Amino acid sequence: MESSKKIDVVYILSEKSSGSSFLFRSLNDALGITSYPTTKHFESETLFWTKAASLLNKPQLSMLESAVPYDKDIARKELTEFLASNLPTNITFNTDEELVFNGWFELLKEFGPIFIEKSPHHLLQWNALALMLEFEKRFSDKVNCHYVCIARNPKDVFLSQFRRWNINIAHLENQWLTTYMNWERFRDEGSTRSSKIFTRYEELVADRQSVVEKICKVVGVTPKLKGEEKVRKSKSSKQSESFGYALSSSVINLAKSMGYSHSELQHTQSFKWTLYEIYIRYLYSPAKSLYRIVKGV
Repeated sequence: MESSKKIDVVYILSEKSSGSSFLFRSLNDALGITSYPTTKHFESETLFWTKAASLLNKPQLSMLESAVPYDKDIARKELTEFLASNLPTNITFNTDEELVFNGWFELLKEFGPIFIEKSPHHLLQWNALALMLEFEKRFSDKVNCHYVCIARNPKDVFLSQFRRWNINIAHLENQWLTTYMNWERFRDEGSTRSSKIFTRYEELVADRQSVVEKICKVVGVTPKLKGEEKVRKSKSSKQSESFGYALSSSVINLAKSMGYSHSELQHTQSFKWTLYEIYIRYLYSPAKSLYRIVKGV
């Protein structure tokens, strides 16, 4: 009975463009969550723990096409404003550690008894993950922590990020490897009380209900899915058959350990891919950047 009175927090961990937003929406639906804190970031992301790592002087890796890691003073300002705008009373924190750990607990109390945190920036940063484990340790009598890692075929991840941000795919390979190698380490460390679940985006698309039910069962809640959410075929998926970048053996081996087959990871050298790459690098991306400058985005 004691555990049922605890707040349940579900952390969704992933690389960007891997389906975390779809999983977030699915879990919100299934768990009957109707309110979420106001955040300045896209798709209800908080970036709380990477900002916390900056505030507490924990070293982090630079993330491609991201402001992470934040400057310490900016991190403090944004965390303070985030908590102040979402908590009903003006709570004073005497130290940076209190701001991080007590502030997060106050947020969970305000938006519980079940809270979902989704930021595809945390899994790259081991020190952000370590702070999450430290929070779990400090509040083990008040909070149940559940960690859900979602991965997607790296071909689709790389294509999506390349199309959106003109990213150097070789650099992205290293980031993707670090991200999911961190999951392997994180899965085996920390408290045995917490649940750590791995799923693939493709499984979520194929059988959303089964994936969501598995997570809800761990949380101890009967899912309330209202129906299947239609998933539009992404532009990266449409291009994946002509994906012309040869994945490194390290990426292939790690992806295989996640359940992807050799054929699913193969590239096809083609003139179509070459034209697509030229289009993104030299036409679409520069035009998009110019548009954003003109619009002041």
